[in-house]
Amino acid sequence: MSSAGLPESFDPTVTAREAFAWHGDVPVSDFTRLVDLLVAKSGVVKVQLQAAFNADRRPSMTLRLSAHLEQSCQRCLQPVTVVIDHEHKVTWVANETELERLDALEEDSNADMVEYLPMPDPARVLTLEFVEDELMLSLPIVPMHADCALPIPVDETADDHPFAALAQLKTLKH
Repeated sequence: MSSAGLPESFDPTVTAREAFAWHGDVPVSDFTRLVDLLVAKSGVVKVQLQAAFNADRRPSMTLRLSAHLEQSCQRCLQPVTVVIDHEHKVTWVANETELERLDALEEDSNADMVEYLPMPDPARVLTLEFVEDELMLSLPIVPMHADCALPIPVDETADDHPFAALAQLKTLKH
């Protein structure tokens, strides 16, 4: 699946060598897993991809995502607009062993700003899924309005109680 020139897949090493860059708008409806988390499929996600080699000569990709998505508020269940303005850097490493070694280096000051992933085999990353994963991770865990207009509870009298009729039956003697 390709969206307006977005490559279907890429090899991280080749894109880094070619200093691949892409930016454009991708319809929200193209992200099949993401739309399951939304109340509206309309709109676009502004996507910027920039590939390069990092200082250690590892292929990396910087993603910049910008969107206004509609989710369901978990307090009032009404639509709430979630603003995505997200930047993330991913660096691919040769294998799981190198990944574990890099994860163990907690004193690295850039540890929170870069995510290390093992190089896929074969070396192909599905672009739309790659972007969609990052979009889904940037959504709030519990979307909600800052202030919800929740309905005000009405004081119920005993007669208005749904089980009031059953309580009366209980008191009747045969």
